Amino acid sequence: MKAANRDFTRELNLSNILNSIREAGMISRVEIAEKTGQSRASVTNITALLIERGLIREDRAASSSSRGRRRIMLMLNPEAAYAVGIKIAAFRLSFAVVDFVGQVKSTLSVPLRVGERSAAMLADVAEDGILHCLEKAKLKLKDLCGCGLALPGFVDSASGTCFWTPIQNGSSDIRALLAQRLGMDVYLENDANAFTVASQWFGLGKGVRNFLVVTIEEGIGMGIVVDGKLYQGATGIAAEFGHMVIVPDGEPCRCGKFGCFEAYSADSGILQQSKKALQGRKNGPDLEMLTIEEVTRLARDGDRQLRKIFHQSGEFLARGVAGLIQIFNPERVIITGEGVRAGDLVFVPMHRLLGKYLNHEQAKATQVLIQDWNDHDWAQGAAGFVLNEIYKSPLDKIQRNG
Repeated sequence: MKAANRDFTRELNLSNILNSIREAGMISRVEIAEKTGQSRASVTNITALLIERGLIREDRAASSSSRGRRRIMLMLNPEAAYAVGIKIAAFRLSFAVVDFVGQVKSTLSVPLRVGERSAAMLADVAEDGILHCLEKAKLKLKDLCGCGLALPGFVDSASGTCFWTPIQNGSSDIRALLAQRLGMDVYLENDANAFTVASQWFGLGKGVRNFLVVTIEEGIGMGIVVDGKLYQGATGIAAEFGHMVIVPDGEPCRCGKFGCFEAYSADSGILQQSKKALQGRKNGPDLEMLTIEEVTRLARDGDRQLRKIFHQSGEFLARGVAGLIQIFNPERVIITGEGVRAGDLVFVPMHRLLGKYLNHEQAKATQVLIQDWNDHDWAQGAAGFVLNEIYKSPLDKIQRNG
């Protein structure tokens, strides 16, 4: 029992040191000891092991001096391990291969109507996409330590289970299929959580201890970071902001309920409302072929009914975001996803009403930021979940998978 406790403590100390180096970029041993609370002797021993295994390296050129003594700086070795992330959306698969620091080495986007494909066919496309990305990065499959999958819906990342996803008419077993084909660990995560991790590491959430991400695409997702940690709830399916009912017995939602946020503010909801508004118009667009991009263009060109639908979306979004701010008191709320293409059609009414729904102190404490959409950020975040697992037990994970 004592030996097991010692091994656990050592693993925890090792993980804390690795994460301290990742967060800082460059850091001295003395600074690591101060940050983690570990003794200098322990930090020296563990960093020596990490250097020996090739996970970190010294940068003597960047050494700092303090009170006349030079401090050798430590940094992660980018080539220590690689991971791949895949974002599965309704109409495309996006890939990103990242190194041990999380920097992107190659990307790929594959247009695909996901709802028309079986899980086995999706696994075929995913496997081909990974191999193509690796070729672009001049890497091989054996160089990967794992694969991260991000998709919308109710996902329990701890068990690797997708209970429900709107893009495949129910649950999906693509994780197990892909793990079998690749012969490596495959981690499944909600897509909004994946983007939240990317924001925390590289984006508008970097260095922010408490922030929220709201994603607007075919559906509406959310990620929550509290005290620097991603909050996932008791069963891993927290933050389903898009499925909060805001209009009792309102418009039908893809989840089977009525009156959800998604039915009013997501791309799918706006598109369905727009089809109703355009029905029966002379010389109107072909409703079967109508896309959210075309609806947005028509609204920008002045169609009053469509503009009203977008404005209503912004008004509902303001209510929701204001409620989140009052509950979580975050430093930032980051709104992103393909839906930000709507721009002022949605966000002018949203910002106007936020001032009405929040008191001065609440509004002053929280920045609400709109971030341009990039699917590869989501894939990078999915790969980040693999890196997080490696950082928890690096010696075991890299040796076993690499």
